[in-house]
Amino acid sequence: MDKGLGLAKSKLCLGCHQIDSKRVGPAFQQIAERHAQTAGNLEYLAGAIRQGGRGRWGAVPMPAQPQVSESNSIELAQWILSLKP
Repeated sequence: MDKGLGLAKSKLCLGCHQIDSKRVGPAFQQIAERHAQTAGNLEYLAGAIRQGGRGRWGAVPMPAQPQVSESNSIELAQWILSLKP
């Protein structure tokens, strides 16, 4: 199993996100596409995972995930960015 996918499953990311289709939150591929060429994208996404956010993808906020370690949030962000279609 892909390490990134395994981490996403273990951190329950797939409860709200899917790889290639919207669920509660945007698809990981949509996130990758939006941020692929953004300077500082890895740090930004890792921070968004841990701190949550609102208004970036619509009305439903993403709750903060402080239980995800900084190193795991970076690994998840790297994996998400690798999914750019």
